[in-house]
Amino acid sequence: MKKLIPTVLTITAFSLGVFATTAVTSYKQNEAKKHPRIEHAIDAMKDAIEYMDKAPDDFGGNKAAAIADTKAAVKSLHKALGYRYKEDNK
Repeated sequence: MKKLIPTVLTITAFSLGVFATTAVTSYKQNEAKKHPRIEHAIDAMKDAIEYMDKAPDDFGGNKAAAIADTKAAVKSLHKALGYRYKEDNK
């Protein structure tokens, strides 16, 4: 019985993770089709974050703030798309 509980918990957690990933993927694909410019902006910002992160220059001491601000912008755009998805699927 003691071995069964961790197994059941692991299976449940895995199942929830797969469901959540599928739901997020579905919403992202749906919203990307409806709002391609926002999706393009997210992709461009992610590319800029990767570029800045790898760059040897600190951009005049602004590198860390620029990366943090860009990550915050990506997060905000994802929230906006999530809101739009919820509103469209009421």
